[in-house]
Amino acid sequence: MSLPIEDHKPLDRVLPSETPTPPWWTSREDQIQHFLETEIHAGTVREWSVSPGGRPVKLVEYGQPEPELRGQANFNSALGAGSPDAFFRRGAGARKRPVLLLMAGAHGAEVEGMMGCLSAIRIIESGLDLAGREQAQLAAKLARLRLLIVPLANPDGRARVPYDGWVGLTAEEMHRVGQGTRRDGSLYGWPGCKAVHPMRGDIGFLGSYFDDAGVNMMHDEWSAPMSNTTKAVLETIRREAPDIFINLHSHEAPPSVLPVAYVPTAIKHDLAEFAGALYTRFDDAGLAHGAVPPVRQDGPRGTTPPALNLTSMAWHAGAALSMTFESPHGFRDADVAFDYDQILQIHHILFEAAAHHLLPTT
Repeated sequence: MSLPIEDHKPLDRVLPSETPTPPWWTSREDQIQHFLETEIHAGTVREWSVSPGGRPVKLVEYGQPEPELRGQANFNSALGAGSPDAFFRRGAGARKRPVLLLMAGAHGAEVEGMMGCLSAIRIIESGLDLAGREQAQLAAKLARLRLLIVPLANPDGRARVPYDGWVGLTAEEMHRVGQGTRRDGSLYGWPGCKAVHPMRGDIGFLGSYFDDAGVNMMHDEWSAPMSNTTKAVLETIRREAPDIFINLHSHEAPPSVLPVAYVPTAIKHDLAEFAGALYTRFDDAGLAHGAVPPVRQDGPRGTTPPALNLTSMAWHAGAALSMTFESPHGFRDADVAFDYDQILQIHHILFEAAAHHLLPTT
């Protein structure tokens, strides 16, 4: 299904930040595209999708795929047969390189994961992170993976955001830019911005949650996806059967692994165990964090059922462990303050935890 692209009004004002971004924080859509065009040498970069606004969405790949491990069934049918290996042989020792898929920027204002992804690329390419610091241990671990990175899944939304980062700005300003406004200037806010989808009609400023066709790919139509990028991520998951898929987002609170709905209880336990190990690493680094996602029933009677969002759907497409990770934005009015260096460090710790989870310890 395709949707017409409308003319969208720019923001009527841009606020000054109390905290400038450091020189290495190059989060604008054109800067990210330039980085991907000039800094990939050990890996390969290819066009993954094209946005409704005509902007390329790039996928960066490291390590070789192992198609010989693919079975003859899709994931759902393999489970129906009681044989997950009919989809992909993931058993102990089957894969030479576990597969980690990172995707950032489904929401264009959530720039923190974009910077984490670029830093992961710089680390595996050079051993240095974006800030120029040595990351030999993380580089060695990432080099043992098949690493798939989408640094900017929604370039339309990112191009609509006038801010490079959010440290020193306010949550209200991000809500204005992220979720958009009505014609009278009132904020859609969260979760009200999800009550109209695709986002069309009463729009003052189209929030950066959405591509230029008004689609928020976190809540696309799974039976008939409206976004070509949604199709690309689900096809990549079907093809690659990633051992971990991390859907990188940002919010007002400390870093958090969110609960995932509509997956088996065993997967929820796996996610809780991963989050617990990650949070121990945050504790060791002196960083605040959220709570371990609870293992609980989805939508008990008398409550509104949770959304079957992209992270949930990724498991059903074939990701062994699928998670939404929320980085802090670093707002000045947040309960816990985070600066740009800490935000970058949070992503490095996350990636190292994922690599440690996937790699043999012997």
